[in-house]
Amino acid sequence: MKLPIWRHVRQRLSTQVVLLMVAILVLTMAGGFLVVQRNMSRQLNDQFEHRALSIAQTLAGQENIIAQAADGQPGGQLQVLATQVRRETGALFVVITNAQGIRLTHPNQALIGTPITFNDPEPDTTEPFRTGRIWLGIQHGTLGVVAAGKVPLWLNGRLVGQVSVGYAAANVSSALSGALLPFILYLLGVLAVGVLAALALARRLKRQTFGLELSEIATLLQEREAMLHGIREAVLGYDTGGRVLLANDAARDLLGLPAEFAGRKLRYMLPSGRLADVATGVVTGSDLLVLSEDRVLVANRMPIRRNNQQLGWVVTFQDRTESETLKRSLDEVTGLADTLRAQSHEFANRLHTLVGLVELGHYTEAVEFVTGLSAARGELTAQLTETIGEPKLAALILGKMSLADERDVELRLMPDSRVEQRITAITQVLTVAGNLIDNAIDAAALAPAPRRVELTLVAAESDLLIRVRDTGPGVPHDLREEIFTDGVTTKSSVTGARRGLGLALVRQIVEGMSGMVSVGHDGGAVFTAVLPGCLDADVPGGQAAVPRPRVVS
Repeated sequence: MKLPIWRHVRQRLSTQVVLLMVAILVLTMAGGFLVVQRNMSRQLNDQFEHRALSIAQTLAGQENIIAQAADGQPGGQLQVLATQVRRETGALFVVITNAQGIRLTHPNQALIGTPITFNDPEPDTTEPFRTGRIWLGIQHGTLGVVAAGKVPLWLNGRLVGQVSVGYAAANVSSALSGALLPFILYLLGVLAVGVLAALALARRLKRQTFGLELSEIATLLQEREAMLHGIREAVLGYDTGGRVLLANDAARDLLGLPAEFAGRKLRYMLPSGRLADVATGVVTGSDLLVLSEDRVLVANRMPIRRNNQQLGWVVTFQDRTESETLKRSLDEVTGLADTLRAQSHEFANRLHTLVGLVELGHYTEAVEFVTGLSAARGELTAQLTETIGEPKLAALILGKMSLADERDVELRLMPDSRVEQRITAITQVLTVAGNLIDNAIDAAALAPAPRRVELTLVAAESDLLIRVRDTGPGVPHDLREEIFTDGVTTKSSVTGARRGLGLALVRQIVEGMSGMVSVGHDGGAVFTAVLPGCLDADVPGGQAAVPRPRVVS
């Protein structure tokens, strides 16, 4: 049981920080202590050596000591004097010898009268009675290790002996211990403060890491990276200064971020427009629609906070291109169903009228009624066939006419309309024309009668002009540029579904074809789109030039 607990303790971040800091402190303090101890030991040795030398020089300067050393008589008054000096100075020994190295004085009475024993590696250089020179240093003698000072005795230029004074190494160690004690106490205080600081730092680290240990942080980082790069949604994070901190692969792909994006300003890496405004928070809200090249994205922006402090933002982008495409396909199917329902309803009304005429016996009126219906329908079909050479575009207009008629709106194809060429970009043309007509029908349906939508289609070589005018309330002047931005609409959504994408798609398609689209006012809204290069210019029948639309601002 103890081993797992100890392993857990060792793995804790706080424990590792404390142990590491304490180890650093102990090693640093130990190294400092050794340096200080060595320096102080050397200084104390020098101090005791010079003290011993000073005493020896004082004794060597007294004539009675020199004379008695020259007589060579051991003990006597010389021993009494040496003992007195030793006691007064605290020295371990005061030894006086003659010129032959015979001890005349010594703390050990048994050694008086015996020659000096040499335990030093170089006795010839350490004994002044041989060299005639002063010597001081650490020496091993009969009384142990001592700090000694030695001075020769001279009488009338003749070397007659020497004076040796020594202090025991125990005295040096005692002095060293006394000198080091305050320093040791200081080091212990520093160690205690260091341990407390390490504990405080460990607590702070634990609080900043939310109590997670190193292995948990590493696991969490790996999981975050796997999750961040594993999801399909684009995730983008940046700080309060707008500098990008993280972006997954989907974000780099959808937003076109460069490879070296970290630390760069987000505003400068995105094209100007609604995408940049939503990402940087200029436009706020939830589930905001934005367009990025040919993709439809839904953006959400959430703040990053810690301890009520704003740290940055996280923006997510969901690619809704496929779902929006399916939605538009569903809208087309629904529109077709509405058209068929409208035609079925219209046919049922006419059939009831015909049945009523027959039952009443008005056969002539019944024949005229059927003939008139056939002629009107045939005239409309003939007009579309003659005016619009592309069957898909003619079918779209015919379906929109039935849908408009169901909503009590008259959709009229203007007499100056003519498109005989084959349309090479039929998908783009159907999207632009369908959106503009739908918006016009919606606007006209809200206005009082007569409710009318006028459609003009004009071809000029390979260019196509689409102009849609309605009798609705029009577009406010301050929204005429913004109306083409994704997410902006003048219509309210009853179902709560997102709106404001149709005109943005129109503008994206038109600008992608190097064309232009604008909105004006002429009793209602007038939308004009020019799509260059979408017709087959080799097919004759197009007009010489696209007429400029009459728009009253």
